[in-house]
Amino acid sequence: QVAIKIMSLEEGMSEELAANEILAMRDNRSPNIVAYLDRLAYLMDAELWLAMEFMDGGTLFDVLGAVYLEEGQIGTVCQE
Repeated sequence: QVAIKIMSLEEGMSEELAANEILAMRDNRSPNIVAYLDRLAYLMDAELWLAMEFMDGGTLFDVLGAVYLEEGQIGTVCQE
């Protein structure tokens, strides 16, 4: 399974900034970070579509929007 991350290039993100994000995800691998799947990026009109490792529990952003967590708790969620 994969997840698709869609980044709008119209919201002030330049193509150069998007390319830098792809390079950073490609070059920085960690078991605690959702992986970008190499060579699976597509430019569709004004959107950049990236294939990412599927994360069953949802996004960290979703968790942080639903509950208040202390710094240590955020670290634990990120690690898990």
